Amino acid sequence: MSILVTGASGFVGLNVVEHLLERGQTVVAFADRPPPDLAARDFARFGAAYRPLIGDVRDEVEVRRALDANQVDRVMHAAAVTSAAQRERTEGARTLDVNLVGLAATASAAAQHGVARFVMIGSNAIFGGDTPDGATLAEDAPKNPGNLYALSKWTGEMVLAHYGRSSGLDWTVGRLAGVFGPWEYRTGIRDTMNPVFQSTAVAVAGGAAALPRPGASNWHFARDAAAALAMLLLAPTHRHNIYNLGTPFVWSIGDWCALLEPRFPGFAYTIGKGGGVPIDLYADHDGAILSGARFADEFGPTGTNDLDQAFAIYMDWLEGHDFFGVATRGAK
Repeated sequence: MSILVTGASGFVGLNVVEHLLERGQTVVAFADRPPPDLAARDFARFGAAYRPLIGDVRDEVEVRRALDANQVDRVMHAAAVTSAAQRERTEGARTLDVNLVGLAATASAAAQHGVARFVMIGSNAIFGGDTPDGATLAEDAPKNPGNLYALSKWTGEMVLAHYGRSSGLDWTVGRLAGVFGPWEYRTGIRDTMNPVFQSTAVAVAGGAAALPRPGASNWHFARDAAAALAMLLLAPTHRHNIYNLGTPFVWSIGDWCALLEPRFPGFAYTIGKGGGVPIDLYADHDGAILSGARFADEFGPTGTNDLDQAFAIYMDWLEGHDFFGVATRGAK
């Protein structure tokens, strides 16, 4: 048996694929483009357990063929276009096409195939940008999606609920927020990179970063996020369909920059003063943080790497991977 991961050449998808391979799973890495060359070389160490496959999640027949040919038992749906305002003005239909039609096609194919579990990667974007600073968002907090991406993610949860009712599909959603770390790169379908990525790229280039404020949140280290998602996929049972995956570690991008400064001597940063490359913190205030209490109560912590641990692991990984993503406009 094997696991199909859609969007497998994207940032979170690559982390999920790597985590599952390291756990001894056979992974069909389904995406509309090949993985970055560096990832393909890295994952080659897993031999036949790693099965990259080019395909279109919007094509139900194509997805079903991949499921059947590889005896897929479980599906992790990571494929999505993460659109900002400009892309919505020019590619709104494509955003909804990939995010909703792609989900419906993949879920339908999975239901027909009879998979044991279907997990969709959700987003805290469904709660909107006006949440109070420092508040904690539980799963049932009011929803206020402010763009097509957020709307598609919230609607996607309802699409899965429908398939669960109509076909018996066993499904869960793991909502993420602020993921950063290994394998992040500019894919062209994610408009705003994580502020950790932005500031690290400036540091690697020896520049100066300008933060409008410290930017506090419970930023989610990619390896921890992948582990939590894998738990939802592989756990024998689950008590809920929806899980917020907020981590217990709250720190700021200013804290991250303070760690970058001695690591990269040419780097400097300011907070609230300008005078450098602007770091996009997504909104004009920090907003609420995503709870992880429901997941933690059932499965354990959503993350084990605090700021210092995540920084050390990510820096070592970057140095061992030619500063993948942060040192280039694309990826190799």
